[in-house]
Amino acid sequence: MLQTSIPPTGSRKRRPASGLHSHDYPGHMPTRRSLRESERRNARRADAPWPPAHATPALRKPRPLGTSLRNRLAVVGAMVAVGGMAVTTSIPALALTQSVGFATVAEEGGGSAPAQSLAVGADATATPVERDGFTVKEAPKVISAPSDVAGYSAAPLTAARGGEGWLLPVAGPISDPFGPRPDKPVPGVGDFHEGTDIAAACGQPVSAAAGGTVASAGWNGTYGNWILIDNGDGIQTGYAHNSSILVGEGQTVTAGDVIAEVGSTGASSGCHLHFEVRTGGTQVDPQAFMNERGVSLG
Repeated sequence: MLQTSIPPTGSRKRRPASGLHSHDYPGHMPTRRSLRESERRNARRADAPWPPAHATPALRKPRPLGTSLRNRLAVVGAMVAVGGMAVTTSIPALALTQSVGFATVAEEGGGSAPAQSLAVGADATATPVERDGFTVKEAPKVISAPSDVAGYSAAPLTAARGGEGWLLPVAGPISDPFGPRPDKPVPGVGDFHEGTDIAAACGQPVSAAAGGTVASAGWNGTYGNWILIDNGDGIQTGYAHNSSILVGEGQTVTAGDVIAEVGSTGASSGCHLHFEVRTGGTQVDPQAFMNERGVSLG
């Protein structure tokens, strides 16, 4: 009878699990627990991310030296140009040329402003005025004198005192003497001038030629604002065409007292004083009368 030996069931060797080898566990076979732990370790290794590669910084292309230099030179050039414009506009001597009239300033890059000209009358007189290295022509101021003052030089404004206490009533040239006057310079006057006209500026003080009492002060037709002073001994002095009267009738005045201001009221063509002298009620030549008393009219 043949006997066959069958190894016990418990002694059958198991095939290692996939991925596991006997050399991983020297001296003994793996247990279920060790297999599970090995599977967990393998799973964790599979899920773990790979270490990131070290990033290599990109190399920057070096900027050409010429470009940077050109940019800096452009900035410096712009700053110099702006500074030059500021200096030109702030200093008149740099903004204009030396020629008389309007200056022509050439623009950068070609072209020029249209030339301008100034027409001046042939009868005008220009006065040069210096301004920071260039010349400006200043138009003259024209002052027209009254027709009765033209051709005369102004007399001193100080009153002349005569030897008998008589004074010059107003300083100025004689514009119309005593005597016949057929041309009649203004309407309303007679053909005989009964006084002496002394040209003077309106508003200039009129003084009493001698002391006395004011016989009349007020408006008197062609005389305009009129003052008559009784100087005694049958002598009277009259002052016509005044712009204002500063004394009243019956007032006592002394030689040199300001009694009125020069004007052009009544029949008058300009600022002046009509000075009259009466002796015994009759008009006489004021120039001859005052000369006898050491005072020269005009």
